[in-house]
Amino acid sequence: CSSDLAMRAEARGPARDGSFEAFYALERQRAIGLAWLLTHDATAAEDIAHESFARILRRFDTLDDPAAYLRRTVVHEVYQRSRRATREARRLSLVAPMARTSTDGPTGGLADVIATLPLDQRTVVVLRFWADLDHRAIGDAMHLRPSSVRSLLTRALTRLRKDIEP
Repeated sequence: CSSDLAMRAEARGPARDGSFEAFYALERQRAIGLAWLLTHDATAAEDIAHESFARILRRFDTLDDPAAYLRRTVVHEVYQRSRRATREARRLSLVAPMARTSTDGPTGGLADVIATLPLDQRTVVVLRFWADLDHRAIGDAMHLRPSSVRSLLTRALTRLRKDIEP
């Protein structure tokens, strides 16, 4: 995927303001960080970020807000992988014990507690407090109404308080 991405980037010519290359350089670490916080798996986070950029490259020139589209694409990829992993785990549970996910990444402690939340709640918490998005932007990224985002955030924070406080 990354060699395909590099070939397409070369075909577009040298980096310039407003180019995909400049966007990639600016947003790459942020996309990987978002994916890691949602998956708690460094390898999967890299893959998700690169796949998201590959999808954006195809329509980059037509996007009004590439950063918002990138967030939406990362979240979508995380959900796709989660569904795929759940199906695979069901199949493999018949023949092998489940493997633990990697916990190496940019943060620890609180991130470990957040990783125990259900995916919807974890996504809302990460988009709200790490990406600093409002309820409407989170709803756009997750295809939810702002009221649903508030509800998920309230449930997540209640659970986090219970897990963190002695």
